[in-house]
Amino acid sequence: MKHWLFIILLLGTYLLKLFFVYPEIFNYRFNKSLVDKYFCSQDITREVPCPRVFLSDGDLHIAAGYLYIKGYDPSQYHFQHTPFLKYIYGLTILLFQNPYYLEITLVMLYLIVSYIFTVKVFKSNAVATLTAILLSLGPLLRILAGDLSFDVGQAILMLLYGMAVLLRPKNFILQGVLLALFAGAKFWGAVPFFVVVFNGFNLVNKKFYWKKFILQMIVAFFVFSLFYTVTFINNKGNFNIIFFQLKIFKYWITHSLSKTPFASLILFLTGYYKSWWEMKEIVQGEVWNLLWPLSFIVASYKLFKDVVKRQINKKTLFAFIPIAYLFYLGPQAPFVRYFILILPFFYSTLINEIISNSGDNTQ
Repeated sequence: MKHWLFIILLLGTYLLKLFFVYPEIFNYRFNKSLVDKYFCSQDITREVPCPRVFLSDGDLHIAAGYLYIKGYDPSQYHFQHTPFLKYIYGLTILLFQNPYYLEITLVMLYLIVSYIFTVKVFKSNAVATLTAILLSLGPLLRILAGDLSFDVGQAILMLLYGMAVLLRPKNFILQGVLLALFAGAKFWGAVPFFVVVFNGFNLVNKKFYWKKFILQMIVAFFVFSLFYTVTFINNKGNFNIIFFQLKIFKYWITHSLSKTPFASLILFLTGYYKSWWEMKEIVQGEVWNLLWPLSFIVASYKLFKDVVKRQINKKTLFAFIPIAYLFYLGPQAPFVRYFILILPFFYSTLINEIISNSGDNTQ
């Protein structure tokens, strides 16, 4: 019971902080004129009978979500991101006229799910509590609460999928549904990494079942296809969803690569990156703190120690995931918001090592 009291207190404190830092997101009201601007925006690739309007990513997401919930085809508008979260944004607009209510809710769910996953793995309320506190105090989550970027929602679904795979290895239906939602949250480039890592861990620990995995993929494909129901109806069933996803992949390969190898890793460790537009100068990231490189060092040490001792467990997996993911991003254009996926793993590993070493030193 006291764990939930802590969560309620944490969420209440976080909401209060958001109210004072970003009061505008609570007062936002959707205006249909944004949709008119969207049809003249940079997201419309054909010629438009109006002057081009360059909208922020958040405005593009709001407009697309509204159009989707009104029955527009997700393969024709803002196609580069998969549609699940945009449908939820659109529904939130219809109900409350404010999509930021959804984003605020997602941020709170992110803290709750991070807390629960950490408790399940580390069996320590102290580690889970401090992890949730560090996440809530960090500037990245505060910024994302005021930005409709899909990243927080994607992170929640990744964590839920990871829990389903690790803690319910035989429940292929739950895994498949969560995998589909994870892939449907935004562009699915992160999905193959986490599918391989979570299921690979089960394989190493002899808790992997090929039949269940295949069924998981079938369920995921079916649920994911439902996000394009309007597209199937408009095309009378003549819609190749696999080729369409390859089209999305090609789009991101063309539009989202930096020429700097491991650009995201460099940004995470230093707070700087080389821009891939205009003058290609060295730019400082909008948020960064020393906990990031410190957690990377501690996780690397934890991983090395466990491998040498051949003590591979879920705590080892938590140390491995964020390090491997930074390398997996490779030359992907670096954005600090991508790190929301890995911070729970980094912070919980850092805190657990500090607590464990402190305990050893007092004995």
